Amino acid sequence: MLSEIATVTHSTGGENVAERAREKNYDLVIVSLSMRETDGLWICSKLRSFEETRHVPILVVVDDCERGSKQLVRALEMGVNDYLIPPVERLELTARARTQVRRKRYSDRLWENFHLSMQLATTDAVTGLYNRHYMNSHLETLLRHARQASKPLSLAMLDIDHFKPVNDTYGHAAGDEILHEFAKRIARNVRGVDLAARYGGEEFVVVMPDTVEADAKMIAERLRQTISNTPFTLADGTNINITVSLGLACITDDVTTTADLLERADSALYQAKHDGRNRVVIAKAA
Repeated sequence: MLSEIATVTHSTGGENVAERAREKNYDLVIVSLSMRETDGLWICSKLRSFEETRHVPILVVVDDCERGSKQLVRALEMGVNDYLIPPVERLELTARARTQVRRKRYSDRLWENFHLSMQLATTDAVTGLYNRHYMNSHLETLLRHARQASKPLSLAMLDIDHFKPVNDTYGHAAGDEILHEFAKRIARNVRGVDLAARYGGEEFVVVMPDTVEADAKMIAERLRQTISNTPFTLADGTNINITVSLGLACITDDVTTTADLLERADSALYQAKHDGRNRVVIAKAA
């Protein structure tokens, strides 16, 4: 009856029917409230309690009697979307099912577009890392929490050495390949709590919450080595040796803003460049 609008899976009930429903991305669940062996209302309740099925439309089939009326009230209170009363006509069932399926698919598209918009707003298109805007706003929160909890916070600023000659020699497409692979290596070598972002051009930032200077230096040195130890291979097979300079800064009593922290890291990065590149320099206390 419904096969013309969707792929239909039939179940005769059972205690685990709601569990089975959460394993697949269904557009609609139709539940009979007159099943003898299984409580249809219990199934509806379980479907609304699972994260995977919380927003899946539910259409119930309920008998036209006093007991059915009470069941329907409870079902609607649980969030059931629509109902049918036997005898169920084919055209009515198809129309109501099609309406719920269309609403579900439209809602899914809205969520997908929303998440895509959020991703585009917070991530860098070339590298897939967070962008500068997101990093700045998140760093404000991390710094405030670190201050309130009297916990350490460290920040590393990274700059790819001699990146302009790479673009000039191999082209901007090759430069984007380098940036993409660079970001992948950074992402693989930071912790889950750390925030890695592209700051602009060939500059990157890694924010390390709850991390003292000694541990931050170890992380920064690991990042430096993961870049310099293995050549970058372009799509055409060309190998390019890349190194990176890092400036490291930690919050101190006189670091009161994110601008202070970033300025410290940038000064240390400048020193790393001045001292010969491919090294980690820790910012000096003011």
